[in-house]
Amino acid sequence: MLGSADYEFNVHIARLFMVALYPVTLWYAYLTLRLLFPRRSIAPLWGITVMATVPMFTLVHTYYTNDAPAIAASTIATYALIRANHSRFATTDTLLLGFSLGLVGLHKYTGFLLFPVTVVTLIWHFYQRPIALIHNTVTVIGIATAIACWWYFRNWTLYGDPFGVGFTQAAVDASGGAPIPPRAQGLSPIDFATKTNWLVENFATFWAGYGTQRLKLPGAAYLSLAALTIAAAIGLAAQIARSLWLKRADNTLLILFILVFLHFGLWMVSFWSSYAVDVALHGRYVFPSFVAFVALVMFGMSVLSRYVPKSSLAAAGTIPIMLAANGAYFVHSVLPDVNR
Repeated sequence: MLGSADYEFNVHIARLFMVALYPVTLWYAYLTLRLLFPRRSIAPLWGITVMATVPMFTLVHTYYTNDAPAIAASTIATYALIRANHSRFATTDTLLLGFSLGLVGLHKYTGFLLFPVTVVTLIWHFYQRPIALIHNTVTVIGIATAIACWWYFRNWTLYGDPFGVGFTQAAVDASGGAPIPPRAQGLSPIDFATKTNWLVENFATFWAGYGTQRLKLPGAAYLSLAALTIAAAIGLAAQIARSLWLKRADNTLLILFILVFLHFGLWMVSFWSSYAVDVALHGRYVFPSFVAFVALVMFGMSVLSRYVPKSSLAAAGTIPIMLAANGAYFVHSVLPDVNR
């Protein structure tokens, strides 16, 4: 019962589970980045420091939410996919990928883009070997289905809807507090994006902030982060263009496709959900692809670092600065908010 001792105990246990998922997610992110940047020892450590320093990523693991397990499952599955790609779907890696996709299937839709990108990766490796393609695809999808299908059967049995969308929408409507989706208001996607500042607010709350007011970073911090993101995007575009110009259909190009599809595809899914369902302005919805975003930034910055002497040493020097910045945010923003 709400307010009872048992309820409070269950909430504390649930929050403890969310907190425990934080190091698990960071560990699999580290393993993923180590696969992507095997010759740069500082790169994986720098990448997970970025993740740990982003205030919103830390905050989302401090309260009870379905976001944290979805983030963990998607990060594990991203690692499994990159690992399977590197080994050309060795048996152990194929089994691991199927299992991790099963975990993704048990959580919210923010991780579901891993399914089509897995199929594309399988086709990339085995399009000239149809028997191997069928075998590996059936193995991966079969394991994932065996792990997750019971949940959708349960929903279908209870609600007549395997995804429970209709039942959830009915419950929200019955509460009387649900906003009218912009699509239902007759707004075009462009009108919605411009009139609600969707892009600006989601960019802001991706780094720090709940909604449109609380726990935001100083404006200068957002400008610096925007500059970093743009610089990385320029470097990434240059690397992709160079690979296409040289007509190199190598593994790096596939990796970049995987990462771009996972992250920017999820931004598009988040936008459509905001437009058609709930007007949400929360950047945390794309955290299931956070490791993909960090990897893309690192790929882009690695291109630019060729023109910077001792760039590895410079990157190592930013690690204590990032950790100090996170500490400052906690002291100046989080604690005052908790104590008011």
